Amino acid sequence: MVDMKSLLTMQGMMFTMLLVGVFIRRKGIVTSEGRKSLTNLLVNLILPCNILYAFSKSDTSAFRSMIVVIIMSALIQLTWYILSKFLWKNMDDSRRGIMRYAFQFANCGYLGNPVIEGLYGAPGLVYASVFLLPVRIFMWSVGLDCFQEGAGSFSKTLKRTITHPCVLATLIGVAWMFFPQVKLPDFLYNTIYGFNQCLTPLTMLTIGFIMGETDMRRIFCRDLGVITVLRLGIQPLIVLGVCYLLHLEPLVAEVITVLVSMPVANTTALLASQHDCDYGFASGLVVFTTLVSMVTIPVYGMLVGVVFA
Repeated sequence: MVDMKSLLTMQGMMFTMLLVGVFIRRKGIVTSEGRKSLTNLLVNLILPCNILYAFSKSDTSAFRSMIVVIIMSALIQLTWYILSKFLWKNMDDSRRGIMRYAFQFANCGYLGNPVIEGLYGAPGLVYASVFLLPVRIFMWSVGLDCFQEGAGSFSKTLKRTITHPCVLATLIGVAWMFFPQVKLPDFLYNTIYGFNQCLTPLTMLTIGFIMGETDMRRIFCRDLGVITVLRLGIQPLIVLGVCYLLHLEPLVAEVITVLVSMPVANTTALLASQHDCDYGFASGLVVFTTLVSMVTIPVYGMLVGVVFA
């Protein structure tokens, strides 16, 4: 079971970092271009090092559980996709795609990885990394179709998936598990470890920068409430119930449930901007659900500990 004091300490630290990011962005110390550069740094360097470091602490004994995680992740994404096709059918196009995408995809990578590592250490982070494989496949295929019909063709999806730095790091990490005799030179291993240590502060600063660019007074509306209740309330509870009924291994069930309880994915706002949808509403979803998740994530962290104890 997750220690309550450690959990609240971690959330307090992450929330403080987030507020620092808001302050820095509002003061103009970091520009929107700087925020984009930091996001690219996270995706292309920090997150892959975080994944590789987690796999360096794992072995093949976890392989069977990893397969279970991948299957569960694929089934969850398929379920959300099917449901999203029928929800909000009569909504205006400028907002319908945003609602569908926000319903389907949580912030499992940027925010999920540091949270899971903080709660469950390297073993949990390995499961989180493989959970993201189906998520990224869906994200770059049917996810893009939320905004532009036909954008997620098979060839484009395959290319985006295979060349994504985090996917490459996960595949290398899985292969590394089967060859434990392969040892990296100390200077290289310590380099990976050093970048891994940057994940949480840089992630929270980046989210804070996004919040600093958002006018909080203009984001509140009925649709915001609907997505918040679904994303942070109903969807995680459904997954928790299914994991419990399937009698999944406790760590597997806890990691899956906590990842599903993450707020709306940052890419919701980025794709809305690219496809001339309601960017203000999309960024509001990301910001508001992230703020609310600072409360709900500890709740789910304790709840899964009790249910799967």
